[in-house]
Amino acid sequence: MTHLRRLLNIAERNGWINRNPFKCGDSLIHIADEKKRERTLTREEETKLLAQCVGKRKHLRPIIIAGLDTGCRMGELLKLRFKEINFEDSLITIQAFNTKTMRERQVSMTVRLKQELEGLHTANPNPDSLVFVVKSDVRHGFASACKDAGIDGATFYTLRHTAATRPVSLHIPLAGVGKVLGHTTPNTTYRYYLNPNLETVKRAALALDSFNAEQQPKQATVSEASEMVN
Repeated sequence: MTHLRRLLNIAERNGWINRNPFKCGDSLIHIADEKKRERTLTREEETKLLAQCVGKRKHLRPIIIAGLDTGCRMGELLKLRFKEINFEDSLITIQAFNTKTMRERQVSMTVRLKQELEGLHTANPNPDSLVFVVKSDVRHGFASACKDAGIDGATFYTLRHTAATRPVSLHIPLAGVGKVLGHTTPNTTYRYYLNPNLETVKRAALALDSFNAEQQPKQATVSEASEMVN
């Protein structure tokens, strides 16, 4: 989009077109919004966020955990029905017509997500019922919970980004993460979901510390041997 905007600006300046369509109405793309996609939640932020999902926000807890533990898009979760959940095998089937790529996929449930969904199913055993029957706008409720939790720059999409980053840190292959998220190409997973966050940077430093610590005894041994020879 940025390159296209640039090309059209040049065309307008040279008189090849009368007007750049990017200048008509609101911007089609906001750089600030794109930068928010790089946001992930730390464990501490997740704990604070879920602590806000009580009382009038109680209904947000299951869908937030679903976002964190499956990486599903909000639209996919809001269209999910109980008949698409296999509690015995702990699998969720995302129907093709509910996905962005029009491809069916399956995701596995974590223990905590299964517990949340079983509770919802007990309250409403109708297989054709929607799993997440929210009484208010999810985005508004999520933003309100984040504000009270002291979390800045996070949106519901942040949960999907977080869900992608964590498995990679646990050495899950990139292709496997992309399959769970429903990506059609590895580049999508790599470009938009594997951005380094503060936790990643800290883990890298700790790994280097460990590596350096292993090297120091070896270097000391070589130095001592050299002194003995001298």
